[in-house]
Amino acid sequence: MNSSLPFDERACFVAGQAKSGTTLLVALLDNHPELLVLPEETAYFPTVLTKYAPRGRRAQFDYLTKQSLSNVLFGGPCKWGKRNYAAFPREKFLETFERTAFDPANAEEDLLVLMVKAYAATLQRPLDTIRRWVEKTPANRNHVPAILARFPHSKILVTLRDPRAILAAQIALEKTRKTGRFSTYYVIAHWRVAATLARRVHDGDTPGLVVPYEQLVCEPAKMMEKVCAYLQIDFDPGTVLTPTKVGQFWSGNSAARTNFSQISPEPATRWRTFGRRNRLGGVALPRSDAGIWV
Repeated sequence: MNSSLPFDERACFVAGQAKSGTTLLVALLDNHPELLVLPEETAYFPTVLTKYAPRGRRAQFDYLTKQSLSNVLFGGPCKWGKRNYAAFPREKFLETFERTAFDPANAEEDLLVLMVKAYAATLQRPLDTIRRWVEKTPANRNHVPAILARFPHSKILVTLRDPRAILAAQIALEKTRKTGRFSTYYVIAHWRVAATLARRVHDGDTPGLVVPYEQLVCEPAKMMEKVCAYLQIDFDPGTVLTPTKVGQFWSGNSAARTNFSQISPEPATRWRTFGRRNRLGGVALPRSDAGIWV
C-alpha cells in the first residue's frame, strides 16, 4: 500500500474546538491499518512553531515531551481525562524521538514529522504501510494557512458542534476541573473561528472536510464512510466505528463523566437537559444549512 506522496506529505490535521468531537474522531481513526494516528494533542502549530520556535529545537522537543498533552506518551503525567498508556512503550518512544530529533542528519527535517516517524518505529509500523498520518489539536483551526504552507498535500478534517452544546459541555467541565479560567467569551470566539473555517471548507475556499459532531454521533457509519472516502482509505465498519487509543478500547472523555461502550447519539441532545437545569436555554443558535452551523 505505497502512497505516491513522500511520507512527510501524507499528513492529516484535525481542527475544531474543544468538545466538538475532535478526540472522538481520531479515536475512531486510531486503529485503521492504513493510518498512523497520534493519540494526543501536540499543539505543534499553535505553540511549538510560535512560542518555542525562537528558542530552538531543544525547547521545542522539551515542550512536546514534557508540557504538551502528548507528554503522557513519553511517560509524563496525564493533565486531563482518562489516559492509560501502561501497555505502550513510552521510554522507547522518548528515546527514539530524542535520538532522531538531534541527529545532525535530520537537522533540516520537520520536528513533527520526526515525532511521527518515531511513533511509527515504536509501534513497528513500516512507513510504506501508512497512507496518512494524523495529528489532532483543536486550535489547528487558527493555523490552517500555515499548515497548508508547510504541508501542502495535507488533508484537513474540521469538526463543528451546536454552540449551545459546546457551552454546556464547557460549563460542565469547569464544574469538575475548577480551573477558574472559564470564559463564555472565549467559548463563543473559538466557535466562531471554527464555524468560519467550516464555512470556507464548505464553500470550497479551503480544502478539507467538515465533520458535524451531531452527524458523527447520530449517524456514525454514514459520517465515517465520508471521512474514509476523503482520506482515500478503505471503510471498514468493524474498525472505524470502535474508538481506540493506540489500539486499545477507549471509553470517552465526556464532560458529563459518562463512559460509553459504543458511539451514542445521547451527547448530541444532552445540552437540552443541561440548559433547563442551568437556565441556558436562551443561548441563541444560528441557523443550520447543509449540516453546517453558520
